[in-house]
Amino acid sequence: MKRLFLYILAAVGTLMILGGCQTKSDLVKLPRPVGKLAVAGFTNPMFNYELLAGYLAHEGHPVDKKVINELDQKLVHTLSKHGVTGFARPAITKQCQEIEVFENMGSQREAAYSYWINVGKCMSADYLLVPQVLFWQPHRGMKKPNYNVQPASVVIDLYLIDVNNKRIVRRIHFDETQTPLTENMLDAGKFFKRGGKWVSAMELADEALESGLMELGL
Repeated sequence: MKRLFLYILAAVGTLMILGGCQTKSDLVKLPRPVGKLAVAGFTNPMFNYELLAGYLAHEGHPVDKKVINELDQKLVHTLSKHGVTGFARPAITKQCQEIEVFENMGSQREAAYSYWINVGKCMSADYLLVPQVLFWQPHRGMKKPNYNVQPASVVIDLYLIDVNNKRIVRRIHFDETQTPLTENMLDAGKFFKRGGKWVSAMELADEALESGLMELGL
C-alpha cells in the first residue's frame, strides 16, 4: 500500500512538473526597458516607512550583511545570464544611495518613493531596479523532508522604476516558505522540482530573482 502511494505521488509530481514547464513561458513579461538601467543594491527595510508598497510582517528584524552582499552578486549574475548588459551595477549605484536621504514629503511612503526617484536621477538613469529583502529565515535541520526542521522562508520585492516619468512600472512580490508535501499537495510541483528535499533560503532567493526578473523583462 505504501509503495502504491509513492507511485501515485510520483505520478502526480511528474504531471505537475510538466504543467509547470508549460506555464513557465506564459509568465507575463514587460518589454525590455529601453534606456540606461541602474541597479540598486539590495536593501533590508526594517520599518514600514522604508517600503515602497506593502507592510512588514515583523519590523526591526535585520538580515545579515553577508546575505545582502551575496544577493547583490546573484542579482548581477542573473541579469547577465538573461542577456541584460550595460547596466550600472549595485557597487556604483550604492554611491548615490549613500548620498541621497529620505526627505520630509508629508508622508512616509512618499518619502521612500522620492528617495528612490532621486537615486535614479543621481545615476542619470532612465530606469532603476530596486531590490529589497523583507524577511529571511534560513533552513535549519536535515535535508530529508520527513524530519522536523525550520524551513527556509524568504520575502523579496523587486521594483522597476521609470525615473523620467516618476512611476513604478511594476512590483514583483515573492513570499515563499517551503512546506512539507504532506501539508500542501498543491505545491507538489515545487517539491519535486527541488529534488524532494528541503532547500536553503538562498535557493529560494534564486527562484525569486529568476522568475521576478523575467516578469520585469530583465
